[in-house]
Amino acid sequence: MGSIIRIVFVTPVFGPGVTGPETYAHYLWEGFANDPDIEFHLVAPEFTAANPRWHAAGRGAGSLDLYRCLAETALRVADELGSSRNPVLLHVNNSNLHQSLLNYAGPLWGQVNDYENADLWRRGWETIQRAGWRRFFALARRRWLERRFLTRQDLSLCNSDFTRTKILSEYHPPHPERIITLRKAIELKYFERPAGLNEDPLKRSALARKFVFVGRDFVRKGLDTLLQAVGGFPKNFDWHLAIIGVTREEFVRAFPNIPTLPESRILFAGTMDKEQLRRVLWTSDIFVLPSRAEALGVALLEALGAGLPVVATKIGGIPEIIQNSAAGLLVPPGDSAALAEALINIRPWSAGPPLEAKKILHAFSTEAMISRLRQLYLQIA
Repeated sequence: MGSIIRIVFVTPVFGPGVTGPETYAHYLWEGFANDPDIEFHLVAPEFTAANPRWHAAGRGAGSLDLYRCLAETALRVADELGSSRNPVLLHVNNSNLHQSLLNYAGPLWGQVNDYENADLWRRGWETIQRAGWRRFFALARRRWLERRFLTRQDLSLCNSDFTRTKILSEYHPPHPERIITLRKAIELKYFERPAGLNEDPLKRSALARKFVFVGRDFVRKGLDTLLQAVGGFPKNFDWHLAIIGVTREEFVRAFPNIPTLPESRILFAGTMDKEQLRRVLWTSDIFVLPSRAEALGVALLEALGAGLPVVATKIGGIPEIIQNSAAGLLVPPGDSAALAEALINIRPWSAGPPLEAKKILHAFSTEAMISRLRQLYLQIA
C-alpha cells in the first residue's frame, strides 16, 4: 500500500447512539480506528473522553453557529494533517452542514440521509401542516445548501436507492455518477435475540400478540394510521401495542380525535435507550412501521435482527429491506384496513428469522457497509 489515507469525518452528533447519524458515526469510528491504511479522525461538538484523533468543535450558540464551529474545526484539522500532495478527505455526515466547506480545495464527500429536503416542493403544504412554517423554511434552507453540496462534492453517499433516485430527479446534479448508494446498516450481533430471555420489561400478557412501534417523528411514521387499525381489531383477538418514543399526551395533542384505547391494550412508553429498546424487541412478536415517508427504515433492520417479522408500508426505501414475505408484509401508506388485516394475519417467528430474512440482514450488516466504504476510501489513494 502507498501512503496513509487521512479521513476527517465531520458529524454534528457523536453521543450515545440514539439517533441514526450518531450510530453511523460510531460504526465508522469503530470500523476505521485501527485500520492500517486509513488514519481516521472525528470532528464533533464534544466528546466524553480524550483521543488524539477526536477534535471537539464546541456547540456554539444555536444550530447555525454549531455548524460553523464544526466547519471551521474540520478545515483547520484538514489543513494541519494534509499537504498539497496528499490532501485530507473531508467526509461530512450530512450534505447541508455549512457552506464554508464548499471552498475546501481537497476531496469532499457527504452523506444524504433522507430525501425530505429534496422532496420539499412536492410535500411543502404537508410539511407546513405537520410541523409549521418554521420547519418549512429550515428545510428550504437545507435544500438550497444540500443542492450546492451535491454539485461540489466528489462523492455523495445516499442511504438507499430510493433516496438516490429522488436526489437525481429533484436536483439534476451535473455529475450523477458521483451520487451513489451506501445503505445504512446495523450491528447484527448486538440485536440478535439471546437463547434465554428474561421477563418482559413491559409486563405484557404472555397470551397477547405483542406489537411494537418505534418512532419519535410519529406523524411521519403513521402512528395515527396504526391506532385506527388496532381500534378495528375483532373483539376475540388478544393483542397489545407498545409505542416507543412517544407519550400519550404528545399523541393526543397531534391527533385529538383518534381514541388511544386503555393501557391494558396500548402502552405509550416514551423514550428509551438502546439497551431498553433491544429488550422490548426481544420480548415482542411483531414490529410495525406504517410510515408515510421513509428513506430506508433502519428500525426495520433492528427489528429483523431482534427476531421480529415486520409489517410496514410500501414507501420510500422500505421495499429495499422487506424484499419478500419472508421478512414481513407491506401495505399501502394510510390504509388502516389493510394494516389491520396484515397485523392479524402475520405470524411471529418461533425459531428466529428464516433463511431469506437472514440473507437480507447480512447484506445490511455493519461489516458489509464498512467493507464497501473502505473500498471507496482506498480508491482516492
